[in-house]
Amino acid sequence: MPASRVIAIAAPIGGGKSALAEALARTLGSTTLCFDDYETATRQPVSHLSVWLAAGADFDQLEAPGLAAELTRLRTLAATPELVFEMPLGRAWPATAGAIDVLVWIDVPLDLALARRLREITATVQNPAQTLDWLTAYLAHYTGTIHGVLAEQLRVVRPRADLILDGRAEPAVLVRQVLDFLGKTP
Repeated sequence: MPASRVIAIAAPIGGGKSALAEALARTLGSTTLCFDDYETATRQPVSHLSVWLAAGADFDQLEAPGLAAELTRLRTLAATPELVFEMPLGRAWPATAGAIDVLVWIDVPLDLALARRLREITATVQNPAQTLDWLTAYLAHYTGTIHGVLAEQLRVVRPRADLILDGRAEPAVLVRQVLDFLGKTP
């Protein structure tokens, strides 16, 4: 049995990666793998990202222990014809770049992505004082570092995409566009 075709989904934080990956995997009946379940950068102080940016933003320095091995394992198992890989770094992360068969970039204005992220986070917090404190800190980090990281992601990841989608569209529309690109019927 041939290896699964790896379809990577990339976008900025709040760009709709999870929604598209979940909807696409459900439609294809495929396995999913998510970079965020393995990466360590967001578990570090934001100052680490600032240092990373200042040092040239080498994507190879970002760590996701076990992810490349798990991608290889799932791909080789070929339990499904496709494997949906939620991978914000696309082909820019050398450890998994060669395994990606199709890279889909969700193009979304950063202000819309930020608004989606804030809505998502604030909807889950039950203490308004904690929400305000978190929001104030997040926005300080966003303007100081996170926006720069997202700009670097856009500069490096987007040009390597095989398919660029309008992230303002609903996930169902995006799924149809990916299926069309893959030559699959829903």
